Amino acid sequence: MIPASAVARAPVALGCLLVIAVSSFGAGNVKSLSPSEALQAFRVAPGLRVELVAAEPDVVDPVAIAFDERRRLYVVENRGYPDPMDGKSAPAIGRVALLEDRDGDGRYETRHEFATGLSYPNGVLPWRGGVFVTCAPDIFYLKDTDGDGVADVRRVVLTGFNTTRTAQIRVSHPTLGLDGKVYVTSGLNGGKVTSPEHPGRAPVSFTVADGRFDPETLEFESLGGRGQFGLSFDAYGRRFISSNRHPVMHVVLEPAWLRRNPHLAFAESVQNVSKVEAEAVVWPVSRARVTADFIPALMSKPHSGTYTSASGVLIYGGTGLGDGFNGNAFICESAQNLVQRQVVQADGATFRSEPAVRGSEFLASTDSWFRPVSLANGPDGALYVVDMCRREIDHPAYVPEESRGKLDFASGGDLGRIYRIVAQGSRTSAPAELSNVGLVRALESADAWWRELARRLLIERSAVDVVEAIERTAAESRRPEARVQALWTLHGLGRLRAEVIEVAARDASAGVREQAVVLAGRRLAADSRFGPMLVRAASDADARVRYCAALELGSWADERAVAPLAAIALRDGADRWSRAAVFSGVGGRVEGFRAAVASGRAGASVAAFGAVMEELGRLVGASSSIPSAGAWLAEACAAARGEAWRIPAVLGLAEGLRGRSEFKGKAGAGPLAAAAEAGPGALVLEEFLRYAAATAADAARAVALRSAAISLLGHAPFERGLGALGPLLDPRQAPELQLQVVRALERSGDARGAEMLADAGRWSRYTPQVREAAVGALVSKPAMAKVLFAAIERGAIRPTDISSTRRSQLMKHANADVKAAATRLFQSLEGGDRMAVYRDHKAVLAEASDAARGAPVFARACSACHSFRGAGGKVGPDLTGMRNQPADALLLHILVPNYEVMPAYQAITVTTQDGRAISGCVTAETDASLTLRTASGAEETILRGSVAATVAAGVSLMPDGLEQTMTRQELADLIAHLKSESAQ
Repeated sequence: MIPASAVARAPVALGCLLVIAVSSFGAGNVKSLSPSEALQAFRVAPGLRVELVAAEPDVVDPVAIAFDERRRLYVVENRGYPDPMDGKSAPAIGRVALLEDRDGDGRYETRHEFATGLSYPNGVLPWRGGVFVTCAPDIFYLKDTDGDGVADVRRVVLTGFNTTRTAQIRVSHPTLGLDGKVYVTSGLNGGKVTSPEHPGRAPVSFTVADGRFDPETLEFESLGGRGQFGLSFDAYGRRFISSNRHPVMHVVLEPAWLRRNPHLAFAESVQNVSKVEAEAVVWPVSRARVTADFIPALMSKPHSGTYTSASGVLIYGGTGLGDGFNGNAFICESAQNLVQRQVVQADGATFRSEPAVRGSEFLASTDSWFRPVSLANGPDGALYVVDMCRREIDHPAYVPEESRGKLDFASGGDLGRIYRIVAQGSRTSAPAELSNVGLVRALESADAWWRELARRLLIERSAVDVVEAIERTAAESRRPEARVQALWTLHGLGRLRAEVIEVAARDASAGVREQAVVLAGRRLAADSRFGPMLVRAASDADARVRYCAALELGSWADERAVAPLAAIALRDGADRWSRAAVFSGVGGRVEGFRAAVASGRAGASVAAFGAVMEELGRLVGASSSIPSAGAWLAEACAAARGEAWRIPAVLGLAEGLRGRSEFKGKAGAGPLAAAAEAGPGALVLEEFLRYAAATAADAARAVALRSAAISLLGHAPFERGLGALGPLLDPRQAPELQLQVVRALERSGDARGAEMLADAGRWSRYTPQVREAAVGALVSKPAMAKVLFAAIERGAIRPTDISSTRRSQLMKHANADVKAAATRLFQSLEGGDRMAVYRDHKAVLAEASDAARGAPVFARACSACHSFRGAGGKVGPDLTGMRNQPADALLLHILVPNYEVMPAYQAITVTTQDGRAISGCVTAETDASLTLRTASGAEETILRGSVAATVAAGVSLMPDGLEQTMTRQELADLIAHLKSESAQ
């Protein structure tokens, strides 16, 4: 193998510092290798071999493939990539090729021009003798009806998917789910989708969200998940997606479940299964010599040795690789010329994965033109790899304009390869018989491709003549994967009997029981017999089965659902997904659920019970009557002093009450005082707050409990405890406690709290993360902003300590006094052309610099948001590996952070009903709530009912004016530090 410090890049999400795609400039082979030479360049896992399936001119720029039942190969060719940067119309040169292996040697040598004249096609799925093809703004249905290999049917079945962003960030990956729906990734894009074949239907509008449609009715719906280019189901119907720096993500919870409870402050739907960003390590073997001398004036987000272009995630389900690979995740990393294998394991309601082998990859190439972009299971059980084969895989949009002309984006535009990977000595399997009886046998295949094909064809044919045989497969097959396919085949045929589901619900395989729960839930409204089945599933030994039972029971209006929901909460309440599943379905049954939790708490862990009581308190506060809230408060206050759930329970209550319309604009203890008046009385509440203050200050108590106590005090009058927490604003205290004090003072909104934060002695000792949080608190309300202004005027705080984003926020404030004071203090800092500042500072690049001196500069000015070599914040991109980038490009994006910013990292400001202003990037949103990540790294979920106004600034969270926080020498040293060799 050839070791490398590859810096190959594919387009990645932009953060506070520009993130672009830089693919091994000047690295590796300048000219492309021939197909035979490329085969010799591969390094594959022991015991396996790589075979060539097709190559140019039979395939050109392939990005996706699919086999039909005749084992013919559809190949989507995105020949127009990258799309023009000059605003011209997209060239309609994309194609779908149909390849055949007529001599049976495994090489697909016969090509048909199945469809031409497409813009940027990127996905294909066989259906009813034709194929669905994603090609934004449309999804086409193409079919050859006369057998000449060319589509003579060409229908736009759905349209309205956005094309406002670059060609690789669009709807893609049509994939058939167990439920018979076709799932697609959003490509980090939105749309307003309609079907030309059903003009009477209302359009489905969405921002960034994946979706699905019924292939028969063409009804489209928006779903959870934000996949970029990669979507795969495992054998039990769990959906996995990928995006550049997030190799494997699991879509755990659909927003539709969360919509059942508008008072649930939970907006997430996706779990990172793999390590992500700087921790998502890869081991390339291609050479990469990315130097500042080779490409002047280029900025990127270098992450050599970590994922930058993850795509095409596939949960492999075949026999061609041999034992030990089934159910593994495979992910392409086109920028660094490799495919990684990860082992997936259950982790509560979701999963986690790790590279199968550390230090080497499943498949890697020394050929820097090898660009794997997608993967597929094949009819022979092999793993198929789609290689776009390009000199540069970047999109010009993510390269600074002055450098675009220096890069060769066209080379490789006439190339393309498809490979298969199989075990040494493996043989091609015989094709299954495609009669209905033969397809039932194929449901039991060891290869996922045949199982999925059999289900699809049986449903397409309405094969009711083999229902009894399918039922036997569902009950008796030795493969649990086959039993699942049989269940859903019966469902798709409309012949799934309740008795078959009942048998599946008692299956030895947890995956089969999980699908039985899902199918039972679909019928519950019409058939109450499934209720007891779901109640039984609530006590299943498997966490995923219990999780699915919680989701389905939440839609059952019967009171018999309450006790099992409580049981799941008490058993799995420490898991956020299980907790969200339960509370999404509690809805108007709060009192009954509360009683069930109280009666069943004996076996619950401290962590689970505390988390459940906090969430339940939040629900009581948001949705129950004030007398009920008072009763909840009285119960918590009266419980034994050592009960760890008391403080979380009251904290949840306070947060729930705070969002109610009757308490709009009332800070301090207004909401809690109202509950106390209806419950235990003011004196009891005061005593409890003293207990919370003592807990917060007690170093012997658990940090999590102290943090909850601090947060609770933020809902009380300042004099009830917050004033005594100044000693916790000390760098010797746990960061979680320091940040929680800042947030509590912000929530309180009391000017005395602002004085604590702005104290000159404390200010100089804050870590960058705590300082950024303190600034956010001080600008959140007019009363606190005035304290900030006074501290600036007396010299306790420097104006440059306030970021440009914050300064702009204050200078545009709705409060006239705040706006005037901010303008007076900050106007001089906001003036000037940022590019002029950049040009003025280019001279620092010629000065002598010291990387060691740059380390404390990074810690002071950058580490609150960015990490470097494992230390720092995670708001913006990790900067490890920046040494490979040009110094002048680093300078450009340090001084002009808004030079190029992706929408996902643009800041918005949300003003809440109680007057708080919260700035950050949206990380998750549902119909009921949205989650912001602030510049301090904290995440805050806000119920939409609590939002008074939202303003999108269209800028990065990274501030302008960093040059004002350091000398020119320090700036030179900072750049030297970022470009220094790793200590590892």
